[in-house]
Amino acid sequence: MLTKAIRELLAKRPGPAPGPERPFEIQKLAAAALMVECARIDGAFGEKERDAICHAVREAFALDRETAEILVGVAEKHEDEMWDNWLFTETIKRHFDRDEQLEIVRGLWKVALADQELHPFEERLIARVARELGLSEEAVAQSREQADPRIGEEKEPRG
Repeated sequence: MLTKAIRELLAKRPGPAPGPERPFEIQKLAAAALMVECARIDGAFGEKERDAICHAVREAFALDRETAEILVGVAEKHEDEMWDNWLFTETIKRHFDRDEQLEIVRGLWKVALADQELHPFEERLIARVARELGLSEEAVAQSREQADPRIGEEKEPRG
């Protein structure tokens, strides 16, 4: 029964997600929910990570600050309700092209690195999502470099 319900949900065309706040397209909600999961997976979800999520969804979806805040709030509720992030990943796979998927993965890196520490759970989640999306290891590594300004600092020669 559950499998049938999931298949039916995935078969639907993207449209507004239900909710009293504002309707959001299901693919935007899925991306934001994955970012929330990434922030929570290490057991510490603070303001820096929430701000990083809001910033990432503003960049990825060209949202204003207020709309991004509302989207993240709705995503937090949906992430709480889901028992597996497979549905979020599958939705992203079906509704975003490769460049958009990489932008979402870059957002996941930004969220994971927002507290200046990369927890192994965060790294595994991002690797698994990228693998399920069919993204190359090179592309994922490049998205991490773009998300982490410290990587560029390490490569600069010291004088």
